[in-house]
Amino acid sequence: MRRDGDHGADVETDPTDAWQNALAGEHAAVYAYGLIAGRLAEGSAVQRQAASAFALHRKRRDDVMARLVRDGQTPVEAQPAYETGAVDNAAGARRVAQAVEAGLCRSWLVVVGVTTGAARTYAATALTESATTLLAWGGQPSALPGVS
Repeated sequence: MRRDGDHGADVETDPTDAWQNALAGEHAAVYAYGLIAGRLAEGSAVQRQAASAFALHRKRRDDVMARLVRDGQTPVEAQPAYETGAVDNAAGARRVAQAVEAGLCRSWLVVVGVTTGAARTYAATALTESATTLLAWGGQPSALPGVS
């Protein structure tokens, strides 16, 4: 990681660290969407939306883990639990989903910035999917999704 002298912000420059951070976010997303889907009314629109996001993030998590292993890295493990706050209605589900997707947008934006070629294409697709999902959960559009 280097310090951006003009803005004082930490800027990730190590691709492996960026991929590991994105993986940590995907682990959190799988947990959060499993929680959301499991706590809301079976067959409701919000439950179906969460189940769909769960499947997407589970696949992405598995893809990133495989990439790291292929590169000789040990993937970061999922935490046993994540702090989400209450998820007992659609409003709680939206709040958690927006937070998860905003965090993933930030993580994937970093991966886009430190990769090239097919890796950058994958990260850009992940960023786009998380930004689109953030909007689907009622998040606000921005020039840099997940950055406030």
